[in-house]
Amino acid sequence: MRIGILTTGNEEEDNRLFEAAEERGHSAEILFLSQCSLHVCMDAPDIYYDERPIGDAFDIILPRIDTPHTQYGFTILRQFQSMHVYTSDRAFVLEVGRDKMRCMQRLLKKEVPFPSTGIAYAKKDFDTMVERVGGAPIIVKLVEGTEGIGVFLARDAKEAVYLLKTFKQLSTPLIVQKFIEESSGSDIRAFVVGGKVVASMERNSNDGDFRANIALGGHSKALTLSAEEEQVALDAVKAIGINIAGVDLIRSNKGPLVIEINVAPNFGGTWGLEDVSGVDVAGAIIEYAVSEQAKM
Repeated sequence: MRIGILTTGNEEEDNRLFEAAEERGHSAEILFLSQCSLHVCMDAPDIYYDERPIGDAFDIILPRIDTPHTQYGFTILRQFQSMHVYTSDRAFVLEVGRDKMRCMQRLLKKEVPFPSTGIAYAKKDFDTMVERVGGAPIIVKLVEGTEGIGVFLARDAKEAVYLLKTFKQLSTPLIVQKFIEESSGSDIRAFVVGGKVVASMERNSNDGDFRANIALGGHSKALTLSAEEEQVALDAVKAIGINIAGVDLIRSNKGPLVIEINVAPNFGGTWGLEDVSGVDVAGAIIEYAVSEQAKM
């Protein structure tokens, strides 16, 4: 199979996918989406990479589209889809997963548990929104964010409203979410490929930060999910229709809760999922994509 890795530049993961593809006898190429351009027409549509036409050069496209190039990446991915190239996930599904509020609404529809969440447009509604969600302390999040960036802990309602009003001035949408105190500084990453949890780990903050992200200095260890945790992770990806994702869970007094579905999840590097679990996550992704493409 000819495999293209469409990326914003996650070097560790891109290289692992490249290696895993080559090890299994496939050809692979890393495609930086900033070097892609499109020709959209009825008679000769194409995709160009450094001015080289690649619309029919690949059997499989693996999207690794992260911020801040989200929308352009989805545009490129949709062009591959329009030209009937298999993509391991569709642009529409990735868009839903990237938008935290849309994602929570899908979870709500499918009755997948998550912390109480709110969003408001008018400044006059900010105070009551904070109260409805559960009051301070409270989590304030960018609608689009990754690796813990754009996630804040407001210790009181005044601080929460100040954050909301500040970002409102910048026309940056935010959501608020109930702070689950018993899980502070700790979370779970379940990596799902094709409806199966292939690996999981627990992440913990090293310095008392309420966020446990490895990118922010946290550490991790391999973890075997409980049956309930695994089912919640699988229900979460099913709710938005995604095939390859990292589901972040927290343990609350009421059971596991989904805090995020990461549509371009990291799995490499020190303290990364492959490192701590010993599972060939890249290989699982390649094998799944090849198997699904063969069904077309």
